[in-house]
Formats: sequence, structure tokens, C-alpha cells
Amino acid sequence: MQVLRGSPLRLALRLPRPVCRGRSIVRGIAAPVPTTRVRYIKRPNESELFIYTVPPPQEKDRVTNVDVDEVPMPLCDLRTANHMTLQQNGFELVEFPSGQGITWEDKEQVKNVYYPEVKSLIQHMTSASRVEIIQHNLRKGKIEKGQADLSKLPDKTGHPISHPSVLTHVDFTESSAPKVLERYFGPEAAAQLKQKPWAIIQVWRPLVGPVQDSALGFVDATTLSKNDILPANLYLTEEFAIEVNYIVHNSDHRWFWTSQMREDEAYVFVNYDSRHDGRARFTPHSTIVDPNVPEDTPIRQSIETRAFVFWDE
Repeated sequence: MQVLRGSPLRLALRLPRPVCRGRSIVRGIAAPVPTTRVRYIKRPNESELFIYTVPPPQEKDRVTNVDVDEVPMPLCDLRTANHMTLQQNGFELVEFPSGQGITWEDKEQVKNVYYPEVKSLIQHMTSASRVEIIQHNLRKGKIEKGQADLSKLPDKTGHPISHPSVLTHVDFTESSAPKVLERYFGPEAAAQLKQKPWAIIQVWRPLVGPVQDSALGFVDATTLSKNDILPANLYLTEEFAIEVNYIVHNSDHRWFWTSQMREDEAYVFVNYDSRHDGRARFTPHSTIVDPNVPEDTPIRQSIETRAFVFWDE
């Protein structure tokens, strides 16, 4: 399977350099490039993969048939790797002072104040003709540094804040993205919208900075092969599942993160793009497992916001 490759990685660790975000500059001094661990899935023998977040039905003898593959990978700091673009690499680091005075647990306040800020950011970066915010998720917690065990159901306390994701993934697949579009707009409107280019783009930012534990990292989409992507059914109830793309390890992958990421910074990244013209269509991402972070480090708190993005041509 052919892998598209980007330009060679260039790092300058001693001098502060700008990080290009397309429309403006984020500056900082990079941390040394660490080798930490990221969690992929192992290539399975079975063709239909599943993960239950609730107790599975009686005919299933296990919660999942997916096994974790925890791999050490070097991380490139976006404080110095200043050539990432949303279109080519699938993600960008941006300056995004936003959400001033918001009570983040207040959903209506987030929708009324924060959603317009996210919409404006995406339109500015993509020149889209239309942006519709789908939803947002709050996350609070840290990734345990021991071996991940997917055979155990997640701890559900009923609290509206989720834990950081464990596995390298893309939230949408070739088949699930159009289905989400249809559920949101209805079949007839979705059929019309699919006649022109469209995408699902996500904005992720810390609520408290700097982020020191369970940071979010990305795979450069130019180093991703189609053979690395495996769709799996993620069951949210016993009968309802969403299809998610999980990723198997490939030594060609290049991982990026941002050291000491602040609450006035954000990632903008592509979860799905309908176009097949060489641009980034899926951007794998995951929480970074850093065994050197002290146990008493403040836990990560973040918000992620998804949007449908449309272009007239």
C-alpha cells in the first residue's frame, strides 16, 4: 500500500522559533523531543472488530476483540516543527483565546458563547461557505501508565465529563461520516449537501494550562497508509454502535504534540474529508502516555468541538 510522504522533519531545539498555524504565529521554546508511548491496536485475525462501553449481550463472550499495542514513538514538538497544515498534514496548532468567563459545564452557555468562536475560527482557516457545530465534549482525567486493559468496562459515574481517549483513532470512517450527516440534517438535505465538498473538523483546546499529563498527540496524515486503518464498532448501548477508525502501528508514522500547551491555544484537525484529491482525509490522534510525568501532576481538562464544514466548490 502506497504511503504519501511529506517533507523531511527539521527540528531546532535550542532557538525559539515560530510555529506556523496558517493565519498567524504561535511562539514558544520547544521541550526536548521525548520518546514516549502511544497506544495502537494489534492487527487482528477477525474481520469485524467491536468494543463495548456497556455490558455486552449474552451471546458475546467478551467486551472486545481488540488488543492494545503500546509502542514507544518519538514525538516532534509543534513549538519548532513549523510546517504542519490542515490540508496536507491534517492538523494545526493555533492561537485561540476564547471562552472567557464560561462555566464549561453549562451546555447552553457553551453553545451561545463558545460555539460562535469555534465557527469563526474554522471559517477563517478553511474559507468554508458554511459551518455547523455538531456537538462538544468535556474531558477530565489522565491515562493510566500501566498496560491498558480493554477487557474491563469503563467506569461510568453518570458525570457528563469523559476521560481522555486511550487508543489511537479517528472518530469517523468512510461509512459512518455520511450516516452522521444524514442523522443531523435528514436524508434529503444530506443527499444535496454531499453533492459538494464537505468535512468534519474538530477543535480541541485545554481548559486549564499548561498541559503536562495525558497530552493530545497527532499522526502526520502524510505518513498514514490506508492499510493502517481498521474500522471497529464502538457500542454505546447494547444495540447502538458508532463505527470508529482505529490505527495499527506503522514505523513510518510521525507523531506531533505541543509542549506546555496553554488554554489560549487549540488544535484544529480533520476527522473526515469527502475529497479524494491528495489532501488529509483522516487524522489519527490519541492521548500520549508519558511514564516520566509525576503522579501528582494536575490532570488534563479539555473541550473538543466538532463541526460539519461545507464548500460551494
